[in-house]
Amino acid sequence: MGNRRTALVLGGGGSRGAYEIGVWQALNELGIRIDMVTGTSVGAINGAIIVQDAFDLAVSLWTEIDASKVFDLNIKNVIANSGIGISKLKTLLQQHIDEDAIRKSATDYGLVTVGLPSMTPKFLMKEQIPEGMLIDYILASSSLFPAMKSYEIDSIKYIDGGFTDNLPVGMALDHGATHVIAVDLEVVGVIRKKIFNDADFLRVIQCPWDLGNMLIFDRNNTKKILRLGYLDTLKAFHIYEGTHFCFAKGEFDHKSIQNADSAGKIFELNPELIYKRYIFNIHLKNAVDIHITETEKELQIDTDNPIGRILEGLSKAKTSLSQKTITITIARKLKEIGDIKRSLLTIPAMKLLEEEIRAANYLIREGFI
Repeated sequence: MGNRRTALVLGGGGSRGAYEIGVWQALNELGIRIDMVTGTSVGAINGAIIVQDAFDLAVSLWTEIDASKVFDLNIKNVIANSGIGISKLKTLLQQHIDEDAIRKSATDYGLVTVGLPSMTPKFLMKEQIPEGMLIDYILASSSLFPAMKSYEIDSIKYIDGGFTDNLPVGMALDHGATHVIAVDLEVVGVIRKKIFNDADFLRVIQCPWDLGNMLIFDRNNTKKILRLGYLDTLKAFHIYEGTHFCFAKGEFDHKSIQNADSAGKIFELNPELIYKRYIFNIHLKNAVDIHITETEKELQIDTDNPIGRILEGLSKAKTSLSQKTITITIARKLKEIGDIKRSLLTIPAMKLLEEEIRAANYLIREGFI
């Protein structure tokens, strides 16, 4: 096998960063050893805490954080400084990041920032950062200009590393990584995807759900996305199955798991749970029954119309009717005719209603309609 070196690469993404701590939790439970962490912006912050091996500290930081602890939101100061000040963020990092522990750690650590005005990329491993300056360079990596003011070090202004490489896989490979686990928080920023092909092993972990506005720190959302990071990682390593939802292995075949996933999404089931099929069905049936009870009038559609015309009408009404109503209507009509192909539904309409049709098929198969 040769010398295996596993890198955890953490993307920038502001308040979405809690997701990365959930990923780390799962990797710990899976017994995956991390030899190197490279990160940009919030990924550089999380990376530093990971290299310290301070999981409880990371969880307490993220679950207690809010905007008032991160940003100087005084309007006068924002205008005077040409951007949100980061003195509060600096204080927070000084409380949570132990530079000495990071330097002594056997785990390599690197971050990305960009120098102004030349937009010069800086890829710095911990040994390239002057003693006592680690937090300064982490702040430089995290200065989301122009929303936040640039961060000055030795008369040079620096801005967020996302302007040059928001997911520094190449940096990890340049420093000897053979296996890469990369966490992409899917925000605006440069990602150098061509370099991904150079990895012997690369697994990119992304969330199928919207993780929220990267500049809004909401504690409830933080707890949710930390949990999603944990579950998505366990799915990425095939401990569980599913896309939007987390299913126990072996409970569904490929087609039914896709249909179940669509149904759960439309009927707003909780993505933070791990579902066995019968538990998922209990939650889903309850959600379907509640919606039918609440909207029975909306669901009364002329049964004399051919199914094709009804579904064509639904595809046009998709903006005014809820997905739940459309799904239940499709399910009732498909149950009558037994086969979507006999519905005379046009290909564009079928494409537009693809998710609702999948969900409807699941409702019929499980006997909910």
